Amino acid sequence: MKKLLVVLLAAALCVGMLAGCSKGGDTETSTETSTETSTQTSTETSTETSTESSTEVETAPELKDFTMLGDDAFTVYYSATDSMEEFAAWKLLRSEMEARGVNMVVEYVLDDQYQNTLQTRFAAMNEIPMFVSCYRLGETDVLALANNGIVLDINTILPESDGTAANFFTNNDFGAAAKSKVTTPEGQMYWLPNIYISVFEGRYGIGTNICVTIRQDWLEEQGLAMPTTLDEYTNALKTFNTAYGGGDAGFGVYSYDPCSLNDAIAQWFGVVRGLANIKWTEGEATSPWFQETFTDYITYVNSLYTQGLYDDEMIGDTTTLRTKSSNNQVGSYTAYALSTTYEPLIVAADPSLDASKVCYADIYPIEAVEGVKPLLALEDPVYIWDEFVFTNQLTDLALGAAWLDAYYCDEHLDCINYGVEGVNYEVVNGEKQWKQYTGADGVQYNADQLNQYLQEKADERISYGKILYSRYITPDYTYYMLDTATFNCRDVLGWAAQKCEYQTNTLDWGNWTSIDVGGTLATASAEETEKYNEVYNTVDTASKAYVAELVKNGNVGDIQAYSAQLASLGLQDIVDIYQARYDRFIG
Repeated sequence: MKKLLVVLLAAALCVGMLAGCSKGGDTETSTETSTETSTQTSTETSTETSTESSTEVETAPELKDFTMLGDDAFTVYYSATDSMEEFAAWKLLRSEMEARGVNMVVEYVLDDQYQNTLQTRFAAMNEIPMFVSCYRLGETDVLALANNGIVLDINTILPESDGTAANFFTNNDFGAAAKSKVTTPEGQMYWLPNIYISVFEGRYGIGTNICVTIRQDWLEEQGLAMPTTLDEYTNALKTFNTAYGGGDAGFGVYSYDPCSLNDAIAQWFGVVRGLANIKWTEGEATSPWFQETFTDYITYVNSLYTQGLYDDEMIGDTTTLRTKSSNNQVGSYTAYALSTTYEPLIVAADPSLDASKVCYADIYPIEAVEGVKPLLALEDPVYIWDEFVFTNQLTDLALGAAWLDAYYCDEHLDCINYGVEGVNYEVVNGEKQWKQYTGADGVQYNADQLNQYLQEKADERISYGKILYSRYITPDYTYYMLDTATFNCRDVLGWAAQKCEYQTNTLDWGNWTSIDVGGTLATASAEETEKYNEVYNTVDTASKAYVAELVKNGNVGDIQAYSAQLASLGLQDIVDIYQARYDRFIG
């Protein structure tokens, strides 16, 4: 992920509010104290007034320019270059920075030009600012820049902190977990990551997962129950193909690319996700190619293919999945649990459909091999991704530390998640409640982070978090309210209660692999990175070709030879690297 795969239309209603302590109390106290002081000093002699004023007024720190480069990613709603300074959330961040002597000087580059701009500037070492959003480069490129002295070790900056940032990365559970993941084996911390924390009814560290989804409205129309066995699932696809696909192979059936090894059907067979991954219960790195039940998985998928129940257009390519789903041609596919990506598109394409009934339900894990508990691919509940770096253009480490202190102070972390008090929310009985705004259509909407009123929020200058600056200009620190997303799927969106039940029933499944193993493990060493890059593309290309061949011809007798060939190409090296990174993370 890198994130939840829901359209903004639906995602908005799936993001909830985390009740928390308000900073408003501190603000109110400060205001009252200031008023009382002013009243008292006005009754004193001018000498006393002068003395008290000189004692109470703190000298503002000298502002120093801190140059930054970020992606103007949301120009569809607003231009960061033209209007960022008008947004309440950005004003709050700037005020925190200026209180510490930091004057942010930000250059915004249009999204479609950002990657090329980064590559060109770093290659020429020209126009490099002090702080860069490198999310379009990736870990390997950042490590290479660090090895060349272009990217700084943040551990050299943190000692200059006033304690705020140092405390965040040491005593905040999520900050400390993120730091442990991005710290190299040699002890350097070269980047700040996005941090994404799942919360379910007060329980932190509860993540969502990847599953097989199926058209529940089609099941109901055909008088079928939710599949609980492979035979029932196969029968559902056969029925869909006849009723909705006209019997044509690949229509109304299962649509997903098996070649990437991210197909959630494989999880039913206890097969890990991707080219290599971790079985967290055993603490073991492995590859599907090294698992005995991979043969059973290939046998089953081949049986679907030969019956016309596996969309052959998807083998090696999923680019048509969105279009086919919108055209009401997909009976089942792999998705995030709770995902509502395609339902609105299906209804939009065919207004005659009942929007309250069109729904992909999430299939509870099916035990495909007797005695083998299905795996579920879990999104790491403290998930990290992407890189934001300090460059060697920052020569004043105290300035960098001041930026970190401002960014990771409690007031700003609140701002990332909830916006600004009085603008986005009010505090009622100690809990944050979203403010209501009225859209152009006369309908009221919450001033929260995501919903269909994105343009209206931009126009009102109340956008914040993911749709303003975090993730594209600065690092994100987001609470994902999994409980609200779960219950809203049923109570607010009006889609099947089954999606809510599925997520609730799989919270403690326990037999996990990772959705994105890279965001789960400790950072690779330079040697591991070099070896991984040396072999990965060759192994991945060969693996995809072998899977495509096996799905179509079903010659499972070839799996052992293919596995040995992939191991010799470097698959065993990849597994060993993941095992070492896992061991360091656990250690």
